[in-house]
Parts: sequence; C-alpha cells; structure tokens
Amino acid sequence: MVDPIEDLNQKYLRSGHPSIEELAVAQGVKLPQDPRDLLGNFWPDDESPDAFLNALYEWRGRKQSDPAA
Repeated sequence: MVDPIEDLNQKYLRSGHPSIEELAVAQGVKLPQDPRDLLGNFWPDDESPDAFLNALYEWRGRKQSDPAA
C-alpha cells in the first residue's frame, strides 16, 4: 500500500509545494463547506465581554492591570 504523504512528497520533490487542497486530500482532512462550522461555543452567552477578556488575561498569565498586557 502506498503512503499518500510519501506519494505527495515524491510528486513535489522537484516541482515545488502541493496546494492546500492536495494536502487536505492526502491527509484525509475534510474542509468545512459552511463558515459557521468554524464557530466555537466555548463561552457562556450570559457572561459579559469583560469577563471573557479577564479570563483571557488570566489564561495568558497576565493581569488586566499589567500595562504590557
């Protein structure tokens, strides 16, 4: 059985880089057809944008009062 990645490597060894579509097919990736499929649902709707930003600063290890943040 031929490895699709190795086959792709051989194909483009001399001619350049494969397209994103060719890489996706070789890796078995399904590209979303609808941009709404990329939306995440990780933050509660009842939380304020400020609460999100405060959490983001905390996740990054910075406090909101830090001028470098």
